[in-house]
Amino acid sequence: MEQTMQMENKAVYLDPFRYNEFEGFNSHNHIVVTEVGDGTSVVEVKLAPESLNPLGMAHGGLIFTLCDVATGGPITVTLDSNIHFLRRAKGTEKLVARGRVVKAGRTTGLVTAEVFDDTDKLIATADMTVYYVDENTYTDPAAQK
Repeated sequence: MEQTMQMENKAVYLDPFRYNEFEGFNSHNHIVVTEVGDGTSVVEVKLAPESLNPLGMAHGGLIFTLCDVATGGPITVTLDSNIHFLRRAKGTEKLVARGRVVKAGRTTGLVTAEVFDDTDKLIATADMTVYYVDENTYTDPAAQK
């Protein structure tokens, strides 16, 4: 019984769309994973009033989060990041981030993301170094202590 539960938990953590069901940070900010391919992903957010900064444009932290989610692979945590804000995201209904793996190593990888508005104008780019977390960290109760 316990082994079956651990395998079910592992399947949940390996599902790239798992964050769409999780009632946490991403859902609170209306972020949805829409596509996942071999080393690629697409993440979208429909902008809401709470997505905007006091100047009426998408908050930089939201744009950064889109990049972070788009570069998250199987199970990753970001070790280092660099983002370039290229233009303001104002007057757009949604933002789309496209992530892709540049180089995947055994334990770390270099991933890049680009964020576009709803007219496909490039808003920001980011490069992130990620660490591939051992999936057992999430499914073994002893490892979570």
